[in-house]
Amino acid sequence: MTAWLFAFLVHSTLWCGVAWLGLRLFPGTPARLRETLWYTALAASLITPTVHSLASPDAAVWRLTVPSFIVGGEHGSDGEPGHRDGSALASMAGGEDVHGEEAAAAPGWLAAAGTVWIVFGGGLLALYILRLEQLRRRLGDREPVTDPRASRALAALGGKAALNPPPRLTKSHNLGSPVALGVGTRREICVPVRALHELDDGELCALLGHEVAHHLRRDTIRLAILNVLQAVFFFQPLFRLAAREVRLAAEELCDDWAASQFQDRFAMASCLAEVARWVVRRDRHSPVPCVGRRRSQLELRVRRLMNEHRSLQMPSRPWRHVGAVGLLILAPLFAPAVIPGADRSHEDRRTLEHARQPEHEQLSEHELRGHELRERQERGAALPAQRTASPITTTQRKDQ
Repeated sequence: MTAWLFAFLVHSTLWCGVAWLGLRLFPGTPARLRETLWYTALAASLITPTVHSLASPDAAVWRLTVPSFIVGGEHGSDGEPGHRDGSALASMAGGEDVHGEEAAAAPGWLAAAGTVWIVFGGGLLALYILRLEQLRRRLGDREPVTDPRASRALAALGGKAALNPPPRLTKSHNLGSPVALGVGTRREICVPVRALHELDDGELCALLGHEVAHHLRRDTIRLAILNVLQAVFFFQPLFRLAAREVRLAAEELCDDWAASQFQDRFAMASCLAEVARWVVRRDRHSPVPCVGRRRSQLELRVRRLMNEHRSLQMPSRPWRHVGAVGLLILAPLFAPAVIPGADRSHEDRRTLEHARQPEHEQLSEHELRGHELRERQERGAALPAQRTASPITTTQRKDQ
């Protein structure tokens, strides 16, 4: 698992970095294309390390070698027992101890990293769930809207969006910015009470159209997935950047859809300018889609809508989806294969062992030759001794 996480960190940095760099080089990229690029980068960040963990590293175009203790690589075998003797084992005892300490330290480091990831990731997930619960309690006073203007506008917008059933419309006193809630048959739009009194007909239609567009695009599900990814992979700061850019692109696309339904971009811009005065601090970190998060972004969106030379609604071209799928298919080929490198101490020990092994064999042959030479010298020294002893024995016999 640690190997996958390290590969994910490398691949996600690569893909999100490429997306960020490309959009920095082309700042006028349309919101729909920006959104597609960021979603492709996020998907590739999860797909490529998974494919590499299941496939051979040879399938990648290039490799990234990292120390084995980082990704939990296994050390190689220590060689055949027959290639060692007592003297070699004694000479390598220090190297064995060092290697054993490193091998014992690696699992402890990996276990600590895994524990930190689980604790922090679980804590951030729990914090996201707590924010959802706080929003539910905050909107506990909401009640159905009975204003006929809002009901007619929502019915018309729901029919254009082909939402069946249309979202339920509610209002709350504890809300500064309208939000989109729920999915499927439980879709809901909750607006501040002041929106029903301070917005004119065009601005109210634009406000409701923006929230209907969120449901049409299923942004409630998308934003939930982004929040979960940010919590689980908290150690990747580029995921936070990607989530922020995706949210901004989604808000711009919803602005365009709402303005295009009545061909009135100025009503949408006026609505955003009015909502900017209502946004409170709690709305800036809303866990669900809402019109206003940061006032600076609202100002940028207002200026964007006031640009008369820009098309309100860009069609969704099939080549974007085909291109994204093609990039995801080719991404594992161009992502680096993260492989563990050989342990340095282990390689040095094996090299020293092989270097000393021929010396040991030569020493054994030399010792054998020495034994043979000493035996020959002993046998050669014994013959003259016998010859010297024979005349002495003969002389003694004559004297007797």
